[in-house]
Amino acid sequence: MAMVIVGLAAPAHTASITNQDSDPRTLVVTENGVKSELVIGAGETVSFCASGCFITLPNGDRAALAGGESIELVGSDAIINP
Repeated sequence: MAMVIVGLAAPAHTASITNQDSDPRTLVVTENGVKSELVIGAGETVSFCASGCFITLPNGDRAALAGGESIELVGSDAIINP
């Protein structure tokens, strides 16, 4: 009798960011050494950072993300939940 083992790929864990403000916000995201701007519209939620990244928030704060975090932009503050 042969045994078959099936492996399932784990879903990619991405960070998500929600802009709670009434104005769009722009982050600078550095992922795999590539820097880009990410614009999040008012009330919008965006997924990004699948393999870890660094972000610069609108207020100038910087954070390292592993992926899977949930971030809320509220005024000039960012709330990062692991």
